Amino acid sequence: MMKIVREPLFQFLIVGVLVFALHALIGEKNSKPAGVIVISVKEQMNLAALFRKTWQRGPTPEELDGLIENRVGEELFYREALALGLGKNDILVRRRLAQKLTFITNDLASRKAPSDEDLQGYLKANPGKYVGEPALTFRQVFLNADQRGPKLLDHARVLLAELKRGGDPKAMGDPSLLPPSMKAATVSTVARLFGSDFAKALDKAGTQKNWLGPVKSAFGAHLIRIDGKVASRSVTLKEARRTVERDWRADERRKAHATYRESLKRKYKIVIENKELGS
Repeated sequence: MMKIVREPLFQFLIVGVLVFALHALIGEKNSKPAGVIVISVKEQMNLAALFRKTWQRGPTPEELDGLIENRVGEELFYREALALGLGKNDILVRRRLAQKLTFITNDLASRKAPSDEDLQGYLKANPGKYVGEPALTFRQVFLNADQRGPKLLDHARVLLAELKRGGDPKAMGDPSLLPPSMKAATVSTVARLFGSDFAKALDKAGTQKNWLGPVKSAFGAHLIRIDGKVASRSVTLKEARRTVERDWRADERRKAHATYRESLKRKYKIVIENKELGS
């Protein structure tokens, strides 16, 4: 029974009943004291609370009187507008009311907390949506473009030959704040440190486990050795829980809205008149 109560459709049906009951109740009340406007104590407290939230202090008696007078004026104009039928066939009014009901349904759908089973099922149903980035393990020797000048690439080729013959990479290259090596670094991490062109070049390169290059970046040239590469993979729920839950909630709101919309359609006879539209 509790499972049924927690279902969004059940909650929306209850809301629908309450909305129509409230409408009938308000209509009945308004039909009796049509000329009476009541600003209740609770409403006055709400006006004062809104004032306090805006101005970080409570209203003075004079300010509260002004708030109440504004509320009375708003109600007077609202009732007179209804009496004159100004809201009929007004597209802005229709959209605003429809939007408010949408907010109600969305709020109800958002209240349901997903279980691990819910999120795991959503993750399994959308495998291509959550993919871990490729990861790279590499070493690099940096050559500073400003220091090397026009002979940058010539120097790079000389050092590359030495590295292939077994030279010590720690004894080569120019000083830099860039890391000399990275282990299992994602492509986005590499791009953030070295630049997108450098990251793309490494991602496309094979894992020959031999020195290659030079690979250019915004800083200069690099001689690199890729020691390992992990291809894209599906992530676990633990890795992507926040993103999966956000998407699951958005999907639940869409489904609940569509379900509620279809349930409302069954209450009405919908007629779409056939009319020739000019081009």
